[in-house]
Amino acid sequence: MDVVVRRAARLTAADAAVVELHEGDDMVYSAASGTATQYLGLRLRADTSLSGLCVQRDEALRCDDSEDDPRVDRDACRRVGARSMLVTPLRFRGAAIGVLKVYSASAHAFDDRADEVLRLLVGIIAASMHRAREYEGLTLRALHDTLTGLANRHQLESVLDANIAAKRPFAVVYLDLNGFKKINDERGHAAGDRLLQCVAERLLSSIRDRDLAARIGGDEFIVILDGIATRTTAEETVHRLQQRIAEPIDENGASLSVTASAGWALFPEDGADPDTVLAAADAAMYARKQRA
Repeated sequence: MDVVVRRAARLTAADAAVVELHEGDDMVYSAASGTATQYLGLRLRADTSLSGLCVQRDEALRCDDSEDDPRVDRDACRRVGARSMLVTPLRFRGAAIGVLKVYSASAHAFDDRADEVLRLLVGIIAASMHRAREYEGLTLRALHDTLTGLANRHQLESVLDANIAAKRPFAVVYLDLNGFKKINDERGHAAGDRLLQCVAERLLSSIRDRDLAARIGGDEFIVILDGIATRTTAEETVHRLQQRIAEPIDENGASLSVTASAGWALFPEDGADPDTVLAAADAAMYARKQRA
């Protein structure tokens, strides 16, 4: 978008060009060029701005003189130096989500030709956003489990490699659900899927942003606890995760519950490479499961 706003200002002889995105009750300066660069991130109320009206009506609007136009916020225009302006709706997937705006410190600065320029440029922005969303979707699918949204094995391995390369201590927790197969068999795969999704949500809500939760297949999960260097701390965290997973889950009025067998290992104490530390956590989980 930065390239487009620079081009918009140049092609329309404007003092500034801005992409404003509609967020809640505000229009937010999300890309800017010219004299508007200093206002990047500025939030203006949508209901008192020409940009907000443009989104509401989903049509291009022009203000020839902000000192004599009831549709604009005069104080806001004075603040950014916009005496005249032209706004064109920015559409994504059929809906107006913001505007491309050019403005000038002079009155009557824009004509129909400038309007045509903006219409062409918003098409470029929309196409760019579509490609970005497609790429984002591909990346998401490549790195995340499609059912739960947790990290998949590929992302897990990448994080392990990065942590080991940085020589940061961490704990690997291996979790295996008990009772899941029975629920899946008796209540069906849809109920089983919802249970897995609920377990995933509980894991995510129980760890820090810098930690990682991954589903590696079936009813098996791995959690990477960043910076955990002692067995006591790891054990306390694992106990908390197990308690959270064991809480009853409502499934169409029925109360379902599973428990989780868990094992953990520390890097570098229990393994100096991904395979070794994962195997140590897996072995610890299996040993505890056998003793249960």
